[in-house]
Amino acid sequence: MREGTSGFWVTNQDGAISIGYADYGVSEFGGGDFEKTYYLNKENSKKFVNALQKEYQGSLKEMIEAAFEKNFNDPLFWDFCKKHGIVYSSSTWSG
Repeated sequence: MREGTSGFWVTNQDGAISIGYADYGVSEFGGGDFEKTYYLNKENSKKFVNALQKEYQGSLKEMIEAAFEKNFNDPLFWDFCKKHGIVYSSSTWSG
């Protein structure tokens, strides 16, 4: 359960995209915090943006919010990437 989601952030550096979010007070972590970040290399970032632009308009952040919701819905992201052949890596942190 995502009790205190901060929303998500996006960085686009040299054509590679990172998307992350932090949740605060997660019951599964004894009330601790959780952070997740997805990384797309240049090639997959291009595929990602092109696929988003076929369905959404606006800035990259606006399109991501429209596609994956304000608090970032992981399963929607996973399904979207699978559907469009987009490869990503991820990291998590909890504390």
